Amino acid sequence: MAATKDAAGPLPVRRLSKDELVNTHKTHLEKQDNSPNAPRPVKQPIMSEAYPASTKSIRDLEIIPLSELRAETHHRGKGIIVKAASPPFVGAGAVSIVEDEFGNADKLAIYNQADSSILSGVPEGCVVAVKEPYYKNNGSEDDFMICVDHPSDVILLRFTDPIIPEPLRLGPLLKTAEDWKNAADRAFIEKDFPTAVFCYTEALEASEDETFKAPIHTKRAGVNLILGRYDSAKADAMASRNGGPQDWKAYFNAGRAAYGLCDYAESNKLLTTALELNPTNASIQKEHARCQARLREEETGDYDFPAMLASVTPHSVHLDRGSFLRNTRVADSAHHGRGLFATRDIKAGELVFAEKATLMPNQYEPARASAALYALMVRQLCENPSLSGPVLELYGGEYERTGAEGTIVDGVPVVDVFLVEGIRTKNCFSAPRSTLEDTRPSLPEGRQAKGLWVHASYLNHACVPNTLRSFVGDMLISRATRDIKEGEEIFQQYVPVKSLIDVRNKQFKEGWGFECGCALCAGERRSPDAKLAKRKELLDAVEKLCSKKLPGRELIPDAKIRSVDRLAKQLEDAHEHDIYDSLPRLTLIYPCNWLAAAHWGRKNHGKVVKYSMKVLRNFGFKVPDESETWDPREIYTSSGNATLMTVHVVAALRRLAVAYTALGHKEMADRSIEAAEFGYMLVTGFKNDLTTLDK
Repeated sequence: MAATKDAAGPLPVRRLSKDELVNTHKTHLEKQDNSPNAPRPVKQPIMSEAYPASTKSIRDLEIIPLSELRAETHHRGKGIIVKAASPPFVGAGAVSIVEDEFGNADKLAIYNQADSSILSGVPEGCVVAVKEPYYKNNGSEDDFMICVDHPSDVILLRFTDPIIPEPLRLGPLLKTAEDWKNAADRAFIEKDFPTAVFCYTEALEASEDETFKAPIHTKRAGVNLILGRYDSAKADAMASRNGGPQDWKAYFNAGRAAYGLCDYAESNKLLTTALELNPTNASIQKEHARCQARLREEETGDYDFPAMLASVTPHSVHLDRGSFLRNTRVADSAHHGRGLFATRDIKAGELVFAEKATLMPNQYEPARASAALYALMVRQLCENPSLSGPVLELYGGEYERTGAEGTIVDGVPVVDVFLVEGIRTKNCFSAPRSTLEDTRPSLPEGRQAKGLWVHASYLNHACVPNTLRSFVGDMLISRATRDIKEGEEIFQQYVPVKSLIDVRNKQFKEGWGFECGCALCAGERRSPDAKLAKRKELLDAVEKLCSKKLPGRELIPDAKIRSVDRLAKQLEDAHEHDIYDSLPRLTLIYPCNWLAAAHWGRKNHGKVVKYSMKVLRNFGFKVPDESETWDPREIYTSSGNATLMTVHVVAALRRLAVAYTALGHKEMADRSIEAAEFGYMLVTGFKNDLTTLDK
């Protein structure tokens, strides 16, 4: 974590006047893009500039005037209370001109607020409190602003809050609870849902009549459901109960809120109560049946994957499914921190777990995917504090925590955006819309969303893992690539594995702070540096000779094939038998794939078989000499080796099948196809037609 800027800086030599600030602000407002569909940019945190969120109540801080703010300073133990003196300019943040009780004016920039929050664009006249404000230079000599990065560092004050200084106090804008309710109803009709919540809250505060409050809680619960504020919706729904015949609405709304949080057991309990109170209501019956379906998925892991795939569209990737996790448990790992362990024996090909994303925006543009996930994480931690426990328990790198993250202070959870970013970078997955589509050559590269799957985040890395993950929409599917024993730790690849141990472990060290200790890396560390250098030299020579491409349908000259074959033999000799007998030889995969493709073009099917089998061997699978009879279907269960499963294994098995057919070995071809189909099921997550690879 970077050192925080707690040392007091100088007072600005000159502060811009309110008129100067307002006039400049007006020019920005005139240029503001008010298109409702324009994507809003996100200010992602720079970890080198990290500072902790305030953990104190505004009522425990010393309130200071704007004139005491010092440049480049985090004012620890201090707070300011200001009124918005301008409409907001909304971009990556919301910038307003504000003034304090003494008439001092300054610029306030609020970042990382959800669009559903009034604080995402504070209306003129509203009063806010900023806790331990950060006052920073905004580029030019006299240009400063109060910068609020952590969403919990700014509080929207109610108009009647006694902490508001008298000169800023407007008093209640409306006189009665009924007035506030009517204002909320109008805002709801206009689909201004944040204002509706604010007005319903004011109506509740202004009334002491419980019979008046109950329907207001019901209305506010409904608005919170629309906004995705499920924790608040559930609390409102339960607060609306009055012991009367309409209490079914309370349990129904609370059940829908619990469903939104993917707490299907709690949702089922609440919806069952609603159904008991109103057994003929079709809406309750429908929601109850939907919840029962999720509970069955959680219990059995029985999914209709083709139907799930068919329901995924570019505009809808969030599947209505439960998470099947009971085959695994979280426990301390001998490798790194905590990990996932099998709760029963799991056979190769079986579903290890399937998890619906905790958080995943439908954003597949690489330039925006990370920012979109970060923004969603911040929003959900603010709006649904119950997520704080599972999300904030995840590893966040070396960022120093205060221990108060997620606790409720001044009515909102403490959300530290730098911790959120640390958790995101260490735990998120890149996900295609579906792995099946991602295996198609015609699909454009790089279209990956970023998502957070909390349970899967506990998986430790191995270059030769015992599981393979795939995706359908926002569902992560994990299948066993070989037999796993009860109590055995479950591993996955964090990223595609590089051929050379020094290159891939540099990636792990820089990205996650560890060096891999899997069977492959442990074995390769026994190899002398000279051998590593030799393998690197030979692989470079092959890649240079072949331009890092595989042959297409063109006829490759014999001389070039002989040159690549000679380098491949030298590279094979550079692998020590006592180390690599039961390990993958990753540097040999490319040259053997190249040779198989080159001989394919020449219709030399015997050589295609030879080099395709070498490809399988170099991925770690146990295969015999080419002259022996063998069963390709057994490579997943009989190997005993450390193996690496990828779509290239599937391609090698398909190539074998075609070559065996051409050589008249139909039985071997059929076995190879079965093995390829099994491997493709591992890669894509469920059984699929192999011809998809050609589309």
